[in-house]
Formats: sequence, C-alpha cells, structure tokens
Amino acid sequence: MDDLFDTWLDATEEEEGRKLLWRATETDQQRETVLPELCVRTRSHYVSDGEIATFLEVLDYPEAAGIVRENYPEGSTGRSGDLGEILCAELIEEWCAFSVPIRKLRYKDHREQAMRGEDVIGIRHDDDNRLCLLKAEAKSAQSLSTDTVTAAREGLEANSGRPTSHALIYLARKLLDIGGEQEALAKELLREASSRAVPKTRVSHCLFTVTGNAAGDMIDDDFAAADGDRDQFIVHIRIPDHGEFVAEVYDAVVNLALD
Repeated sequence: MDDLFDTWLDATEEEEGRKLLWRATETDQQRETVLPELCVRTRSHYVSDGEIATFLEVLDYPEAAGIVRENYPEGSTGRSGDLGEILCAELIEEWCAFSVPIRKLRYKDHREQAMRGEDVIGIRHDDDNRLCLLKAEAKSAQSLSTDTVTAAREGLEANSGRPTSHALIYLARKLLDIGGEQEALAKELLREASSRAVPKTRVSHCLFTVTGNAAGDMIDDDFAAADGDRDQFIVHIRIPDHGEFVAEVYDAVVNLALD
C-alpha cells in the first residue's frame, strides 16, 4: 500500500511560505482497512525480512516468532513512543518526499528503552543532486500539552537546527554496514558530520504529533512561530482513542504471521 496515510486519514493542509501544516483525523471505518499494513510496517522497524528468514532457517516457527516478539515493547509508554517514531518515519517518506534509510528501532539495547538522539532523520537530494536533510521530533500521547510541543520545537532548534554530528555518524556507520549502494550516501553523511556544509535552507524540520486531543491552539501557535527560512512540516494526527489504538496495533503485530 503506497498511500497508507491518504487512505487512513482525512487531512487538511495549510501553507504559508515554506511552512506546511497537516491536521488529520481517521477516516470513518478505515482503521480496519489499513491495520494489516500498519502492522507490517511497524514490524519492519524492529526486524528486517532478511533477519526473519534467518530466524526461520535456524529455529522452529514458534521459537522464531518468540525471537521476533522479544523486540517489541510491552509497556504502554514504550509502545506509544515507538509507534510515534514509526508513524513519523513512514509519513515523512509518504508525504514529505524524504527517505528514512535506517530503521533505528532495530538497534535498541532493550525493548523498553527509548533511543537517544534525533527521533527521525530524513534524506533526499535536490534537483542539483545536493544533500538535503530533515530533522524530526515525534510525540505520541493521549493528551498533548503545550509544554510537550515547546520541548519538541526546542529539540528541533537545538544544535543550530541541524542533526547532531553524532547522529549523522551513527547513521553513516549503519549504512556502511549495509554496504552496496548505501556506501556513497554513508560517505556523504560522514563529510557532512565533519564539515556542516549543508546550509540552513536545505535542513528541514518536522514536528510530528499523534494524540487523542485536538491540540488546536498549541499546534497553530507552533506553526505561526516556526522559522520560515527553512521547510517546516508540522503534522498533527488526532486519534481520540489513542491508547486503545496503540494497544490494537501492537496486539496485532505480536500475532502477525512470519511470512
């Protein structure tokens, strides 16, 4: 499914210069339609198809399934946070025309432990083949607060609005491990981590929120105040039964067949 978010969500768009605000809610009856795709995408952020194939080669099916399930958080807070990052990465690829080359949740030290660093880093090249970066902050909660939005914006503006060198080096090293076509991009990111040559105008920001409350004023205020000298993507997805939605996704992911 190439249009998951367009199928799942009813969205409005507001544009002001280089700033875009998407405000979205679930389209009637579409959760059931997209849930299988959501589950497959969610699992892909924890384990690759190649890893699953190896597990099935080495282990019996129940044992392989158990190994895969060991990656998923069990607590509601961990699940909510992870799903926020997963949806943010997927939306950036579908709506913002950036790629997210590494599924970083595959590299967590412990399934209940949040990873440090940038929530999501997106990458693309412009028409002149120049490197463009996207730095994203993802927030997922039943009730979004002004303090949370403020903290997310402060995170985006930290380090002069750029992804940290450490985050870029981490990303580059993972791409070097993959090798092949990813090696050239890894080298490009290493040069950027050292030189900080990408100008502000080619470093985009995304503030992504998925919550149970409407969060109207706080999102509007952030949109109004966001720096218009760079591309800004501000996304709010409202799911009134947020907690039940997160539980529903992970219950389905836990029981997803290894095929």
